[in-house]
Amino acid sequence: MCYLCYGRSMKEKHSWPTTSIRANPEVLHQARVAAITQKKFLGQWLEEAIVEKIDREQKSSKEGQ
Repeated sequence: MCYLCYGRSMKEKHSWPTTSIRANPEVLHQARVAAITQKKFLGQWLEEAIVEKIDREQKSSKEGQ
């Protein structure tokens, strides 16, 4: 679980550096819609999605051993 993602109000400021990434525009649009639906900032939603994927892959690799 990401200690940076949970329990933060949407108004709370952070001091993380800005990062630019290239992404498929349609996938990025779907991510924006999902973030808005969950009342989250896009960055927060992406961070949670990345952490969930890392956790899934780590769990999957442990089960395969």
